[in-house]
Amino acid sequence: MIICKRCLFIIICFLSLSVLGQNNSIWNSNPQIDTSEVGKLFLNIDNLNFFKDNEFSAEKVSGYTLPGFCLSTSLSMAIYDNLLLEAGVYALNYWGTNKYPMYSYLDISPWKAEKYQYFFHFLPIFKAQVSLKNNLHLIFGTLYQNNNHNLITPLFNPEFNLSSDPETGVQLLFNSKHFEADLWLNWQSFIFRYDTHQEVFSIGLSTKTKILKPQNKFELYIPLQIIAQHRGGEMDTIFKDNLQTWTNYALGFGIRYNKINRFINYIGFEFYYAGFIQNVGTMLPFQEGYGFYPKLNLGIKDFDFTLSYWDSEDFVSILGSPHFWNISTNTEGLVFDRMKMIHSKLEYNYKSFDRFVLGLMGEAYYYFPFTGDRPGYIKVIRGDAISFSFGIFLKINPKFRLLN
Repeated sequence: MIICKRCLFIIICFLSLSVLGQNNSIWNSNPQIDTSEVGKLFLNIDNLNFFKDNEFSAEKVSGYTLPGFCLSTSLSMAIYDNLLLEAGVYALNYWGTNKYPMYSYLDISPWKAEKYQYFFHFLPIFKAQVSLKNNLHLIFGTLYQNNNHNLITPLFNPEFNLSSDPETGVQLLFNSKHFEADLWLNWQSFIFRYDTHQEVFSIGLSTKTKILKPQNKFELYIPLQIIAQHRGGEMDTIFKDNLQTWTNYALGFGIRYNKINRFINYIGFEFYYAGFIQNVGTMLPFQEGYGFYPKLNLGIKDFDFTLSYWDSEDFVSILGSPHFWNISTNTEGLVFDRMKMIHSKLEYNYKSFDRFVLGLMGEAYYYFPFTGDRPGYIKVIRGDAISFSFGIFLKINPKFRLLN
């Protein structure tokens, strides 16, 4: 049985190499202000339709399906060459649902029957952007979440694009020939005096230092990624003795060879050392943890293949995929010993027009045999296991000029 599972995983990996890929057109947006659009009012429609099925097994993560769509409708105008205003409404709908809990979403939200919205989970969106230079942008309100801030999956779960509210706060973007940086503050929960929940905000930094000149086909770079989340607040009178602050970070190196021939776009390799720190509080069972994350990428025309290995101990991620955690998300109190896993991720994007993208996605997780502990139960000893997921996405984001 174990041999069959391993053979199945290998077959999935090779099929992904030949069939699917990732060019990230679905998750990217351009922060550059188009100077030809100054003084013109536009109607923007950003619609993402999705169906994602997660077939997860073992005592780590429960399986579920996400069927539905996100719709953002907004008006925008570039007031000057370097100033942009945008305002509108964001709505999330899952098929077969007509009531939604009325509060901030991060992942799949728990149900609160006393406060809910009908037909959609919706909230206002607003963006005020000033471009201090052509490559330096300051954003207030709704943030650019380009390719999940270029964070690795252990630090940021790509599925949040389908189940979480748009990030709102303050963001600074910088991009030059030798250095890229994304610094942001996402304010997830605001509290009033005597409120009955905690203030929550996250701070992130993602940088890429390019060692070799960018015109070279061969790239060598150093990525640095940091996320910290705080739960509490000075006005918190109910949970003030339960303040929590957590930090994740990742540091590594990457090499990439571009434009190899007409068939192969690039081949790349990255290696990361990832860490977890529980700075304040005792909610989580670990104070510190770590993980090793080597990753291979191959781009073939519109296709991309990613194969990675994960080895962790006492690791928890604030916003990362729970597959990379050393605690269970479906069995209370279950903590895993050292975990080793192979992750194969695959995406394909078909883009025939400027504002239309059709994407396919598939990924597989192969867990090596693992052990764990749960208070009051015998030692958990499991053999290897395979989980997988697949999805299809359609993004349509037309832009209509209304007024000069």
